[in-house]
Amino acid sequence: MGDPASSRAWRPQGGVGTVLLAAGALAVAIGFAVAKGHQQEIGSDFAVFWQAGRNFTSGSPLYHDYLPGARPFKYPPFAAMVFQLLGLFPLTVAASLFSLLNLVLWPVSILLVLKILGHVFPQRNAGLLPLGLAVVFSVQFWQDNFQHVQMNEAVFVLVLLGIHNYLRGKDTAAAASFVAATAIKVTPVFFLAWLLIRGRRRALVAAVVLGLAAIAVPLLFRGPATGVADLAEYYQGFLAAQPGAKGCSYQSCQDLGAMVTRMMQPSENPEHLDYQYLAAGAETERITYLALWAAVLLLYLATLVRLRLRNAPLSALEFGLPILAGLLLSPITFKAHLVSLLFVYSSFLAIRPAMLSPLARRAAMVITLAIAVTGLAGRDLVGTTLSSYVSGYSLFVWTVLLLFLFVVAQGGNERLSGPGPG
Repeated sequence: MGDPASSRAWRPQGGVGTVLLAAGALAVAIGFAVAKGHQQEIGSDFAVFWQAGRNFTSGSPLYHDYLPGARPFKYPPFAAMVFQLLGLFPLTVAASLFSLLNLVLWPVSILLVLKILGHVFPQRNAGLLPLGLAVVFSVQFWQDNFQHVQMNEAVFVLVLLGIHNYLRGKDTAAAASFVAATAIKVTPVFFLAWLLIRGRRRALVAAVVLGLAAIAVPLLFRGPATGVADLAEYYQGFLAAQPGAKGCSYQSCQDLGAMVTRMMQPSENPEHLDYQYLAAGAETERITYLALWAAVLLLYLATLVRLRLRNAPLSALEFGLPILAGLLLSPITFKAHLVSLLFVYSSFLAIRPAMLSPLARRAAMVITLAIAVTGLAGRDLVGTTLSSYVSGYSLFVWTVLLLFLFVVAQGGNERLSGPGPG
């Protein structure tokens, strides 16, 4: 046995070491956050959120009469109401504080992913390798989100909290998280569709009530006339025209519309690279996109209905389905929006090969290769040209699409599910 006195003396040293390590990490994080915050100005992504919060407070228009050089605000009125917190500070201070939050939320999201997988996928490969690979292959998305001081990590954590609370039977808290995520950024609406088809009645009722509140409360704050005008402008400007035929063609856009546009039309980019391999006219491009968009949506809804009719057990892959559908069907999905793939990658890479049929194992190998190729295709690792080809040929979209089809095919596979019915 060791000397008790020496043992007691060791413990405080370990505690002090932990505190010093945490303090050092916090100091570094604050340094990065402040540096990033002071780069923000009117015309940056974060300035859109900051100005929307100020406009909401002052009663100024949310969706027109922007400042010179400013980008348009494309989020629901509820988001502007939340962003009032940002508007309390000068732009650079608000951006620094939010950048620090983005840094903190990354380990929080990893912890939540671990908790969710432990609850709904206990028979997975629980070693550190699957999660470690998922973090490595998705870190470029988090980095892009941090560089642009975007909201995607915060929305992702809200979604994870919704899943976590639902699995623990906290239906109202789960509904609140899903509604808040949707009211800030519409894409998580696919989780509300999941609640409608697969969720418990209490969670659905709570989501309906809270959803109506998310529409009504900003309207009451802004006054009926201004509030209704905000809703009408938001609908006409950003919802009524979707899904559109002509998507974003930038390399960083990784949604179905961008994939079809680059695939069928010549690309304009600083590298003078061409990603067109199925040349077609504008009408063919439009029809192709709409057909793919409708097919993904119908597959998503049909899969949820099939799982509901079978009362299939919940699975981690199933919770990834709304994430994948949202990324594919969103009118604009930049790489920074792909932060939520951390959850999908973690659940997919944790599957034991014995859980799959021989055909599914071969498909999983192809998808794993695609995840690795896209995950390691950052400019710093492979150079500008190769990274541009990976993005320009929409390999991120193809990877998400393959994952989506894999999850659809494996829906109801009880070896991939947690205990109990859905």
